[in-house]
Amino acid sequence: MQRGPLTPARILLLALALTVARAPADDGIVQDEPVLAKSLADYANAWWQWTVSMPDSESPVKDRTGARCGVNQAGPVWFLAGGYGSSKIRRSCTIPAGVHVFFPVINMLYYPGNADSELTCAEAKASAALNNQYLRSFKVVVDDHEYVNPVFFRTASESCFDLIARMPGSYNPATVYPAATDGYWVMLKPLRPGSHRIAFRAEYHRPGGAYGSMLQDIEYRIEVKAL
Repeated sequence: MQRGPLTPARILLLALALTVARAPADDGIVQDEPVLAKSLADYANAWWQWTVSMPDSESPVKDRTGARCGVNQAGPVWFLAGGYGSSKIRRSCTIPAGVHVFFPVINMLYYPGNADSELTCAEAKASAALNNQYLRSFKVVVDDHEYVNPVFFRTASESCFDLIARMPGSYNPATVYPAATDGYWVMLKPLRPGSHRIAFRAEYHRPGGAYGSMLQDIEYRIEVKAL
């Protein structure tokens, strides 16, 4: 059976149909409040800065096993990587006890290239939002908790940011501004010590658009330890 693109009206109907799903805040696992006075949008910006803060050979996003999941991690929030473009990846990772866990289910980034050096922040935000109006599927599983309602998880940059702000000074970075991201993100409260499964899958359907058919299918086996 063929499915046409999801228009904004159909997305609204989808959201209404899925409201039977329990709100994330009800189960004590999903964090929907600021962490250390930073919003989810702040962490979404910081996640992208983290992804380009190391060379490709050390990148947790390009890693297929989870061996590099600890690269450049610090502070109260631990980032999990997705994949660039359409990706099906299975990773195993050890993380410290007591940290929040933040990851993108699916998202877009937009930043200036040589052809649009006069890009404004408003234009970057609008471009990052395009595919997120055409979400075809969404599912997040954390142990025995399942989330299928995307309306709880849409997050977009409130302020634009310099994409390479965390790049080491030894690389003599300039700036890549204005960058903006838009998508579906999850912040988890600290997980109890022990083994956990985190899986997330989502797909866009915007025929003819850049990354308009992107599919993310990522699964982590997490071991939480006091380090």
